[in-house]
Amino acid sequence: MNLSGMPQADLQSVNVTVEGNGYYPTLSTAHFIEHYAIAQEYASKSNLLVEKLKRAQGEINQELASAVLTNGESLNAQQVIFYNDAVYSKAKANLLVSKLGSTHRDSATAQSQAAIDNHEHWLRESINAMRLLQSLSPNLSVELL
Repeated sequence: MNLSGMPQADLQSVNVTVEGNGYYPTLSTAHFIEHYAIAQEYASKSNLLVEKLKRAQGEINQELASAVLTNGESLNAQQVIFYNDAVYSKAKANLLVSKLGSTHRDSATAQSQAAIDNHEHWLRESINAMRLLQSLSPNLSVELL
């Protein structure tokens, strides 16, 4: 049980890893559930979590494709933190949008607005983490005007 009295998912039984491509790190559904407050209704659906993580990973990797983050080396610890935050935040935003269904219209409208607000928050978190990651690039240069 967690603090709200809801049953808590056994993180080891639902842990699935999403492999990185050798350059970017591996992701974990257990880390996603534990650190990003994934609702219990989704925590036990590892296929859904893996789908959201892979989609977010693909989007982030595509956005970072033109950025040179290192000089052929693997990411350092700080870059890994920002990369993970970007991917997990985008996956959380995508997961919130998929939660908008409800049976009561008034309740659904309120939930929809709250989810959209949260969706926008998590997208901003993802964008911020990507900017921080890109700012650590050794090839970052400044041109004087």
